[in-house]
Amino acid sequence: MRQALALAWLLSAAAAWGQASLEISWDDLIDPRWAKEVQVEMMALGRLGGLRDGSEAADRAMATLRQKWDAAPIVSTHIGKRIRIPGYVVPLDADRSASRTFLLVPYFGACIHTPPPPANQIILVVPQKGAKIREVPESMATVWVEGVLEDARTQTSQGVTGYQILATGVRPYEEAPRGR
Repeated sequence: MRQALALAWLLSAAAAWGQASLEISWDDLIDPRWAKEVQVEMMALGRLGGLRDGSEAADRAMATLRQKWDAAPIVSTHIGKRIRIPGYVVPLDADRSASRTFLLVPYFGACIHTPPPPANQIILVVPQKGAKIREVPESMATVWVEGVLEDARTQTSQGVTGYQILATGVRPYEEAPRGR
């Protein structure tokens, strides 16, 4: 009997351990080699500071940068793992339900008031059935998202994503994330 109870406890502890989410940062989603390449290109664009907005040369420079950002490589380290990451909500539609799919971005205004960030800095959040969502996230709300991270290059109305989270939880950022 004691062995059976001990085994049951051990299995439940192992299951709980397997459910723990790893807290990651946005920097964890950027390939360092790609970041260096982009940094060099951004410095070159800085030398084009004299270009007039809307000019053919400025439009060409921005199109080249946009193409590089939309093709930004992902980092596979956390693919298939349960993670937790904070960010800002970018709605994709007017749906106000808890099953609302949205984008998660690293800084305020991304995809709405500024050009979208690189694809490796945009996550498509897909709430799963039964996900713990305390309140429906509004535009630019700061939240913690928890779930399984996947590789998902998706073209949306607000930008190209490099990742997707099958979300099991969405909580306001002010609240301490679960597991702490």
